Amino acid sequence: MKSPNRIRVDFERPSHGWLPVKVIMNDFELTINASDVPINPIYLLYLAILDVVDGIASKVWWHLEPAGYYFDFTQPQPGLYRLVISYHSDSQVSEFMHETKGSAADIILPFCRAIKNLNSYKYDEQDWPSLEGMQLNRLSNVMELLKRRA
Repeated sequence: MKSPNRIRVDFERPSHGWLPVKVIMNDFELTINASDVPINPIYLLYLAILDVVDGIASKVWWHLEPAGYYFDFTQPQPGLYRLVISYHSDSQVSEFMHETKGSAADIILPFCRAIKNLNSYKYDEQDWPSLEGMQLNRLSNVMELLKRRA
């Protein structure tokens, strides 16, 4: 039975440095177009996944130039993950948007799958920077580890 905390994450085909992102959690839905300037948020997400699986709190900045969303990932106890989404306007005022907790299958694996799916699209490097093959392999290894733990 699927957990009510399960997240659905979709990254659509990027274009000209913009990535359509959709995150759906029960009664919360966030749809944005994230920029790859000044840094690729998919790379930040990749690093955040590696960190939070190791118990290190991590943050992903989805920049909208100049405002942005922050996804804060933590692991308050082994096997339990927490995601807090906040919005930061250009005035640097933080606005809480949503919070959810759940297992790796609920919180972490949907982001992993979305990254892997993004890699399957055909697009030019000028449209969006790709993760390297070694990084994608490491992400696959983390996914397998999380599935075995479940």
